[in-house]
Amino acid sequence: MQKKSNRHAIQLFVFFVFILALPCQGKTEKAAAVQQDVVWSQSDGLRYEIFTSTQKDGEWTTPVKITDNNANNLHPVLEIGSDGIKWLFWSAVRPSGISVQYAMMQNNGWSEPQTLPIEQHSAITPAALADTKGRVWLVWAGNDGGNDDIYFSHYQEKAWSDPQLIHAPNKVPDIKPEITYNEEGKIEVNWIGFRSNAYKKLASVYTDNTGWSVEQEKVAPEEDVRNEEEQEPELPSFLPSDSQFFLKIY
Repeated sequence: MQKKSNRHAIQLFVFFVFILALPCQGKTEKAAAVQQDVVWSQSDGLRYEIFTSTQKDGEWTTPVKITDNNANNLHPVLEIGSDGIKWLFWSAVRPSGISVQYAMMQNNGWSEPQTLPIEQHSAITPAALADTKGRVWLVWAGNDGGNDDIYFSHYQEKAWSDPQLIHAPNKVPDIKPEITYNEEGKIEVNWIGFRSNAYKKLASVYTDNTGWSVEQEKVAPEEDVRNEEEQEPELPSFLPSDSQFFLKIY
């Protein structure tokens, strides 16, 4: 289950960043409830930093601060590789540009933040997926001063692949990517793209033999009727009400 709530001149891009930074927005990824991790962006009065906590035996651990830089750190997401390594990605917003940064948890400690090795003026709103072949996939919206496009890269054998477009080149905005396994067990990326004078939900599916499929418009699903017995996950009390958060249940 995924739950969502509340970016080619630079003025418009900053506006999109502001919208994406609105309070109380979050995403939940749910599986068999064994353990929970929450990552979030929180203001310290000067800028936004990334924090994380894990629930163990019903208790949340003391929050750990991941970032300490001169950036507004937003849009955190968490994924767990097939080897058990936790990957934390986020957008680092600076006056000079926007980059995707990440940290890994190994041996019970978080690594120093690193910047995704790409040459783009702006790379924002990352989404991640660990596949069954040991790869960690990352998608984001990126540009070099024009409209955003949707890019992907994957990490395997201690290296990131060169970033590539998922969709055909165009001159319109493509934003807000998400990546997951679809009902057929294939890797699928969904995003919002401007087509035929309107923003539409689009999708592309990946296979090892043919790469990414031609984009298809997604038909809006029927309204989700929540089971009365299904409850919203309980968030930690220390999570600020004005934070962006990502909760992973596994």
